[in-house]
Amino acid sequence: MPMLFPNLRVHQVFGANTDVGKTLLTTALIRSAASRGTRVSYLKPVSTGPEADSDEAFVRRHTAPYADLVHTRCLYQYREPMSPHLAAQLAPDLPFPASNDVLVRGVQDYIRSATPEGHVFVETAGGVHSPALHPPHTQASSLRALRLPAVLVASPHLGGISTTLASYESLLLRGYDVAAVLCLHDSYYRNDDFLRPYFEERGIGFWDIARPPDRRGSVAEDAVRLGEWYAHVEGEGRQEDGGGGVGPAVRHLEDTHARRVEEIRGMPRRTLDSVWWPFTQHGLVNREEQVMVIDSAHGDHFDAYYAKPAGEADSQPKEEAARESLLEPYFDGAASWFTQSHGHASEPLTLAAAAAAGRYGHVLFPSGTHAPALELAEKLRDTVGDGWAARVFYSDNGSTGIEVALKMALRASGRRYGWEGEIGGDVGVIGLRGGYHGDTIGAMDATPASTFNTAVDWYKGRGHWFSPPAVLVQDGVATVSTTAPDAWAPVPGANPTTDGWAMSFPSLADVYDLQTRRTSPLATYYRQHVRETLERLAAEGRQFGALVLEPTCLGAGGMVFVDPLFQACLVDVVRASADLFAGQPDGEAYNAALAGLGERDPSEWQGVPVIYDEVFSGLHRFGYHSAASVLGTTPDISVYAKILTGGLLPLSATLASQSVFAAFLSNRKVDALLHGHSYTANPIGCAVALKALGMIGDAERDGTWAAPRQDWGAARWSFWRKAFLDEVSCARPVKGAMAMGTVLAIELQDSEADYASHVAQGFLDRLRGQQLGDPAFRVHSRPLGNVVYVMTSLFTPPETVRAMEAAIVRELK
Repeated sequence: MPMLFPNLRVHQVFGANTDVGKTLLTTALIRSAASRGTRVSYLKPVSTGPEADSDEAFVRRHTAPYADLVHTRCLYQYREPMSPHLAAQLAPDLPFPASNDVLVRGVQDYIRSATPEGHVFVETAGGVHSPALHPPHTQASSLRALRLPAVLVASPHLGGISTTLASYESLLLRGYDVAAVLCLHDSYYRNDDFLRPYFEERGIGFWDIARPPDRRGSVAEDAVRLGEWYAHVEGEGRQEDGGGGVGPAVRHLEDTHARRVEEIRGMPRRTLDSVWWPFTQHGLVNREEQVMVIDSAHGDHFDAYYAKPAGEADSQPKEEAARESLLEPYFDGAASWFTQSHGHASEPLTLAAAAAAGRYGHVLFPSGTHAPALELAEKLRDTVGDGWAARVFYSDNGSTGIEVALKMALRASGRRYGWEGEIGGDVGVIGLRGGYHGDTIGAMDATPASTFNTAVDWYKGRGHWFSPPAVLVQDGVATVSTTAPDAWAPVPGANPTTDGWAMSFPSLADVYDLQTRRTSPLATYYRQHVRETLERLAAEGRQFGALVLEPTCLGAGGMVFVDPLFQACLVDVVRASADLFAGQPDGEAYNAALAGLGERDPSEWQGVPVIYDEVFSGLHRFGYHSAASVLGTTPDISVYAKILTGGLLPLSATLASQSVFAAFLSNRKVDALLHGHSYTANPIGCAVALKALGMIGDAERDGTWAAPRQDWGAARWSFWRKAFLDEVSCARPVKGAMAMGTVLAIELQDSEADYASHVAQGFLDRLRGQQLGDPAFRVHSRPLGNVVYVMTSLFTPPETVRAMEAAIVRELK
């Protein structure tokens, strides 16, 4: 719900406390703007106290000389002069918004109805943190979605410096721009002597305004004196006892608005001239209208600006252009590259970051500790690492977390199988075709050649990658099917396809029922296929030191949902195949090890260490904390990032079992895990991660996701409705679709079905052209070749998801 118009200057007036002259000075600002022939609108969203004494009545009364230019309104007026949420409770006969969002929508509608040029002043009630109509939110929080530039009225009273600075910092922490600070002059306390240099040092205009006359005599006499005061302060002049007028402040607001509009309009060209984007072909993205300027973000949305193509901008009527906000809300359908989970600018996460920044900044971590890092390590061990993990290693992001995991696994295998410390060795990993683990050299080498790495001169794929059977809903039917290039033999009960075979299931719940499927003929077939492949590779002299999996779903590789039974069987076979990794093929030993997997000690790795890359999928992205609950088996090493901090900061954690940790224990430093990052265990990131995990835990306990769980009626569930997924899967342009947790993936029909395909981009461009929902928003996402994906956060309102479902169905039809 962002609001930025070319020639309409909208500002929100906050007070540092009650009784600081907020309405008095707002009226002065209105008169000053109107005195130059400018139209001005005034809105009081919520007011308490008798209507005759209301702020709106005061403004209307004292702007009477400019009545033809000034419009005033109050949305909700309550009789009792007390906190808004209490005053509303005592007036059940008066209108009451169903939520704070409804109130915000009323503010937005009023602003949109205002004249396309001039000023709008929205005056809040009480102080910055006066309660909103629906606790526990305050005004600063509930109005944040609009992010209107703020005018802060400072307190001139004793203690006013403290309340003013606290109010300013509260606004700053919540993402507001403070455009100006006004303070009534007080020659005794002289708060302006401190506040002026404080704010001017921060580039914020500060104005000390002459005090109004004291009340004395009759009401009529007071009104005459106040009118004379207004006539003076709406201009420039200063009074003998100190303070001046608001005229310079009004011009400052106009100038800062003009600079903001100019800056936003100029950012696309400046960006094209100076930035090198990741994963972007600049030969294709080189026009200003292709650049999304994100002015801010809040909840699930970007507040973004797109330049109009030259022809379209020139042809638009001037009046129509003036009434259009430059900023529009765009749903962050790519979850900001899979990181976003708690909503942008989440207040609890922001406050956690601020508290840790104020306490620690960043501190050195080796051989030391601090509370956020220690508590987060214990939290991860007790949740995603429950029953198997002993240690937590911190790094900067998912890719570096995988580098750490590979070093752990390969060293542990090398010490067990005898290639310890071999420089230039040719040890590889076992993985899945289509997997993606990051863009550092080691992480790239752990994946097969693809669009992501074939143009990297140092790339050397080190391993073998199975082509995993994939899960899709096709024409309303849950299907598991194979893909080339693995040579898949016919499977009893499956239908042959050009790439192997396909098998139908009564429901997705049946696909993910591994307790039943583990004893099926398909499980036997999977294990045989994996074992025979590994035997062939061992006979060729290939050596492997780790199994690296993206459990459940290959994210960047095309949002491929892998048959969980195949991944579980792959883990089983690798763990039972120590004979192959030791270079001594022994079928009897393999069969015995396979039979004994049910009794294995989860803290002891077998075969080679198993790495779960849960950077994308873990921590409830797919409706579960860890993929161990899906695959029925725990890893030896796992990696978490992205959602780990709720999408606020880069941080990665690599968890390892005791047996992996023990491989690095000795009396020689050279045997240690010699890997680290300058910002290892950054206290701010760790504190935010603790808060983010706590919010997930609270949602689980409070039943926040009870409705979507009930809709699916199964352990595997999604925020996207089951009926919607079935409908999408039957659409003519769709090859298949899948949804789990926050993620929706739609594979479109295309002969060029890989990352180079442009069909999904075209679909997303058309989807972005639709305005949907109330309040209206658009959808922004990024394609993966012929795959369209859209992700919610963990806290996206159901009505937002329903609006996107309807738009997707419309576009597919």
